[in-house]
Amino acid sequence: MEYFIEEFDGVLFPRDKELSDYRYIYFNLPKGYSYIEIEYSFEKEKGCIIDIGVFDPQNIFRGWSGSSKQKIYIIETSATPGYIAGEINSGIWTIILGLAKVANSGCRYRVVIKAYRYREDISNNQRCLCKEKSRHSINGKWVKGDLHIHTIHSDGKDSLCEVINKALNLGLDYIAITDHNTISQLYEIKTLNCSEILVIPGIEISTYYGHINTWGMKWFDFRRKSFDDFKNLVNEISQEGFIVSLNHPFNFDENCIGCDFRYKDLRGFNSIEIWNGPTPTSWNMYAVVWWHKLLSEGLTISAVGGSDYHGGDGVELATPTTWIYTNNFSVEGVLQGIKKGKTFISKYPSGSILDIKIYQNGEQYTIGDRIKGGKARIVLDIEIDNNTSSRYGDIMLRLISCNGILI
Repeated sequence: MEYFIEEFDGVLFPRDKELSDYRYIYFNLPKGYSYIEIEYSFEKEKGCIIDIGVFDPQNIFRGWSGSSKQKIYIIETSATPGYIAGEINSGIWTIILGLAKVANSGCRYRVVIKAYRYREDISNNQRCLCKEKSRHSINGKWVKGDLHIHTIHSDGKDSLCEVINKALNLGLDYIAITDHNTISQLYEIKTLNCSEILVIPGIEISTYYGHINTWGMKWFDFRRKSFDDFKNLVNEISQEGFIVSLNHPFNFDENCIGCDFRYKDLRGFNSIEIWNGPTPTSWNMYAVVWWHKLLSEGLTISAVGGSDYHGGDGVELATPTTWIYTNNFSVEGVLQGIKKGKTFISKYPSGSILDIKIYQNGEQYTIGDRIKGGKARIVLDIEIDNNTSSRYGDIMLRLISCNGILI
């Protein structure tokens, strides 16, 4: 079998990361090749983390896998999850190495590129099929699901089908697939024939200085570092009509690279993930306090939760669960519910439905609505199921004003 091969190796130091978070490797692919295979390695034993991605000769993004995959392939009909199948053009291809974590003594890396004129498609193109089910009865209701999920398209362990089946078993109405920095999951979502559950396409833009969720069918460049870079990113997402949602903005875990959002003075985002993962950690409480501060500034910022599910790591799907009120149960309808602030969060999908009604001058207001200052009669209508009350015992209700005063 005739093939093209090129090898690169080198050593990266902290000073390299200070200059740029990325190292670019270029290779010139001759005409007539239809299969690209890339294998790379780095010194994990020294604590190094080097990410990887690919751009084609037209500078079109062809995939990103962080450091979760050491061997990838791309052909016209399929690709490694995280990468985008399509035409293999001749010309200058770019491999991008992300300098996520570089040891003081340096990180040695090696990249081997092979291209074949012909090689059999090794993919398994099974589609995820679901039974038909009407959604018309869900319109005008609270719907429950998970806004932060990873699959094998990034560093998750479950396929999209496996995530869907788990979500159906939990009785979820929707799930949002938000793999890191790639959009190969969006192409798979397009092929779904599934109306039992609403699958929302998304991406977690995972920079080394903060993570942002956005939901929609578009890739956004994750190579951001400065405040102005992030300001431009927020503007780019907003111009598309998409939501900008800051994920786990106070996650100080050093093993979660870039999870702590650096630029807390940035504005223009639509929502904050105030509850990330199964337990109310200290960083989640910091996020709640910050969210309240932003509301007190007069900003309209929605609160959302996300399991950050990767599969097999002790984090359960839809723990926590984000409830969204929508009059139109569709991707657009659910996202409009987030934009309008019509959200609340429970620890589990079996959590209680929170229905707050406020009456003022004959008008009724609810979660996400704005009311004028003055006196108002507040009526709280809270549905609590038996499972919730038996699991937690007494339930405390706290009302907090814009001044942080307990009412």
